[in-house]
Amino acid sequence: MNGPSLTIGTAAREMGLDSSLLPLLRDDMSERAAVRTLLAHGDVPAALRLAMRLMPRGYVVPWLCQCVRDSAPDDATHEGLTLAQAWLDERSETRRRAALAYAAARHYVGTGALIAATAGWSEGFLLDGEGRDVAPVAVPLMAVVAAAALLTLASSSPDFDVHCRAFVGSAMELLPPEDFA
Repeated sequence: MNGPSLTIGTAAREMGLDSSLLPLLRDDMSERAAVRTLLAHGDVPAALRLAMRLMPRGYVVPWLCQCVRDSAPDDATHEGLTLAQAWLDERSETRRRAALAYAAARHYVGTGALIAATAGWSEGFLLDGEGRDVAPVAVPLMAVVAAAALLTLASSSPDFDVHCRAFVGSAMELLPPEDFA
């Protein structure tokens, strides 16, 4: 999981899951079991959001970039993807800030802006309008924005549910394996 203190319940609350879903989830569940529970309940977007928070942090941006590349992005999405990929290739503060500047210039609207924001908020500090450090990025923010990018991308698909389920299925492969001992 994402650190020793992250529980299923905490992750669900951090991702803003509807309070009616919280009783379905238990802290003693595995990450995969929690996501499967939400799928079985029929809330695919919630399953995707929870999977993003439970995925190991270092996997989120590369996996998100791969999902978007596989979806044949439009030009605006491709620009944000290119900035996120540049940050992955060279994890410098300059590239992180370039991704954030792109996202901010687009008011964090659209898949491309959200992908760039995901890379920009994977570490470091939040920035004010002049680019000055304001506060450390809250740990859940990267997962929230990554989920928003995928949900936005899926919403442009003729079949939102199928697209979301494909993302969840792919994300499940990156969650820690279940202990069958």
